[in-house]
Amino acid sequence: MNTIFITPKPFNSQKIRPRKVNLQLSADIPKIWHGNSLIVTHFFNGINLFLPSFELMMVRIMKNQLNNIEDSELKKQICGFIAQEANHSQAHHQYNQILRKQGYKFEKWLKFTDLILLEILEKRLGKIVSLATIAGFEHLTTLLAGIVLKVDMLEPADFRMKDLWQWHAAEEIEHSSLAFIYLQKINNSYWLRVLGGILGAVIVVSFIAGGMLLLVIQERDFFSWKTLTDLNKLLFTKYKLIPYGFKPFLEYFQLKFRPCSQDVYPLAERVFGNG
Repeated sequence: MNTIFITPKPFNSQKIRPRKVNLQLSADIPKIWHGNSLIVTHFFNGINLFLPSFELMMVRIMKNQLNNIEDSELKKQICGFIAQEANHSQAHHQYNQILRKQGYKFEKWLKFTDLILLEILEKRLGKIVSLATIAGFEHLTTLLAGIVLKVDMLEPADFRMKDLWQWHAAEEIEHSSLAFIYLQKINNSYWLRVLGGILGAVIVVSFIAGGMLLLVIQERDFFSWKTLTDLNKLLFTKYKLIPYGFKPFLEYFQLKFRPCSQDVYPLAERVFGNG
């Protein structure tokens, strides 16, 4: 059993529940915590920057629509999902504080991402489009979580960062189908799902790439052959984010798409100690 879990709860995609965790996040975490790779370290750090805001937005949007769900069991599942995402937001906010203490500058970037998420997506495009975007976003984050655990991407990481990201990845897999099911209950329009899939993909790709670049260029030796080689390893050769993720991403736009993550369930089960 992974020792970060204060109250161990086995993997159960039919009973989503938050887990209390003991994440030992502190300022002595190395700045380059993934082996000696600037690229992979800041790939995860770039994700970390916008997650607190996005996950709190998910909590607000999903709570807003709960009264429209008549299925009591689904409502319990969604409440468990919301609680998991709230916990994730708190943990990633805590690590952003550490990044600040380490000297990284990203306040203007956070204001920009907040502008996109809060002022444009949530307020201008509205709750239903936001919910569709969440469903598309969750499809991509489930794909990413599966790849991270499948290729053991966190094996070279500092143990504290490994704990943080394995916990998050495993819970993403556990609640992987819920945002899609929720959207279908609220509005099952195919074109709304397509719009949400596109918006979710734009947010994931642009926010990760932008945050990653912002942090990488703050490193003294960021421009080097090793940096380019590590980027190639991340995307194509060693961790294969694009080869592993491209086809499953496109499946979301099939007319009869239904989320199915059973093939990666054992990866999450191992993180929770029941696999």
